[in-house]
Amino acid sequence: MNNNAEIENTNITLSADLLAEAKELGINISQVCDQYLRELVRGEREPASLNPYHVDDQDPTLRQSVYVYMDMLAYKEIVHQSKKAEDQQAMLRKLHHAFKYARDVYLESDKDDPLSRLYQKQDYALKAFTDNIVMGWPICKNPQQEFYSAFRCLKHFQFQLVIEGFFIRGAISLGDAYIDEVAVFGGAVLEAYEGEVSLARDPRIILTQSAVSVVQEHNVDFSRDILRDSDGQLFLNYLDSVLIAEDEYGPIYEDFLKHKTIVEEKLNEYKENPPFWSKYAWVAGYHNYFCDQHTDYFTDEHKINVELFRAIPTRIDD
Repeated sequence: MNNNAEIENTNITLSADLLAEAKELGINISQVCDQYLRELVRGEREPASLNPYHVDDQDPTLRQSVYVYMDMLAYKEIVHQSKKAEDQQAMLRKLHHAFKYARDVYLESDKDDPLSRLYQKQDYALKAFTDNIVMGWPICKNPQQEFYSAFRCLKHFQFQLVIEGFFIRGAISLGDAYIDEVAVFGGAVLEAYEGEVSLARDPRIILTQSAVSVVQEHNVDFSRDILRDSDGQLFLNYLDSVLIAEDEYGPIYEDFLKHKTIVEEKLNEYKENPPFWSKYAWVAGYHNYFCDQHTDYFTDEHKINVELFRAIPTRIDD
């Protein structure tokens, strides 16, 4: 018995069982196929937006979101140095690759599936311009779950950029926001921007008051995702990324040692530039603190030499 039935004058082949069930339910097979093909062809010609803030045939609308505003440390110096060394093209490619890799690793959609390309949106929107990066996660169900997803994505995103040499500081907020290729707007945008400018200070992503309130009000364990700094600010614990599969494989030592090396290089590079040196000194302290919190995995050989970031004055005649 032939298990497939072919529709006349087409190359469509359907399961005989499925076809019989559809006929029994009174489904107009030709109409369904025609509608699907129209949408598929339209999607191939004009791919649907994966931006979760985009709703077809609807004007831009604010949505309650987890929002982060980030700034790249020493961006101006990176551009000036690459221009002076006449290797701007190489630096562009390095920066572009780092951003693209850090972004693409966390896309939820299956790009190889035509149906996914048509219907499945990403969980978040991202926009970058010069040294500024913004990301937003529209809240679909409840803030604590969105925060958990955002924290996991953000800490990996930040870590991947750092080990490529691009250090990030920023702030996370919760509130109304909208992000697309045309505009970025909303109260959450302003709160995160002000947090980054006035509170972040070092290469860390801090939580603004709206974000802190969510963490405090919900019974979710964020102890691995968030640390409290000496100034009281809560910040994202991006080094936890190296322990993503610790139970099965242990830490990702290669990436952790990359972090150690790049921080040591930056401390040497900026030792005569105090405003930037102090930022990398903070990262060195954070790196060593992380080692001390996970002594089952890390020893002194994984730490950054404290002499590289110890700020001790000396006599002028020494």
